[in-house]
Amino acid sequence: MTEEKNIVILLRQPPHGTLYPVEGLRMSVAVSADFDPITIAINDGVYAFLKNVDKTMYSMHIDFLKDIDLDIFIDEKSLIERALTKNDLIEQVEVKEHAEILKIIENSTVTIPF
Repeated sequence: MTEEKNIVILLRQPPHGTLYPVEGLRMSVAVSADFDPITIAINDGVYAFLKNVDKTMYSMHIDFLKDIDLDIFIDEKSLIERALTKNDLIEQVEVKEHAEILKIIENSTVTIPF
């Protein structure tokens, strides 16, 4: 019997100056072939999901994840710390309270940080 795995892809880095969000979203797409990963943006990773950020390199990954009904969660505390709101974000994401984000991470079998 195969063990059920709860996989979290944790995006922590900003989209500018790094490829971490791109690679993290690519990992979410790759893992989705066998599992239902949850993608979470915390800290500066929330900047990757702003409406006015150039998402040329990863918009197709976001669209794919949403097309197959996989979750992309944004940490509310990280938004508040950066003076951002849900209105600053793209539609494809869901904002969750910090405690709920921590619980999802805690309950994951595997957490892959980017």
